[in-house]
Amino acid sequence: MDLAGLYRIWNPRYNSFSVFSQDHLAKVLLGWDLENMQHNAAFDAMKSIKLFNLHQQLQQNGQQWQQAQQALLDAPPTLSFARQNPTYEGVCMGNRKSCTCGAPFFS
Repeated sequence: MDLAGLYRIWNPRYNSFSVFSQDHLAKVLLGWDLENMQHNAAFDAMKSIKLFNLHQQLQQNGQQWQQAQQALLDAPPTLSFARQNPTYEGVCMGNRKSCTCGAPFFS
């Protein structure tokens, strides 16, 4: 399941869809302070499950879903782990703008 797709929101300001990093979703919707946290795969998995469950819950209440969408659009963006760390443990994170390995991108 792609959480970015579940939380994709139409942004009238840019006349396009906005997608958010999991860190942005967790900070805004779950109230988690993720600054200065070390990357941890188990924590990422827990974050994904919490965000998925929250999405299921929000779908049951249109007003809460609208409020969550507005909160995501209003909050300053939180950079994703890949944006903050173009390489991690010697591995290129595949960010198109900061790629260091030279691998091709398929669009």
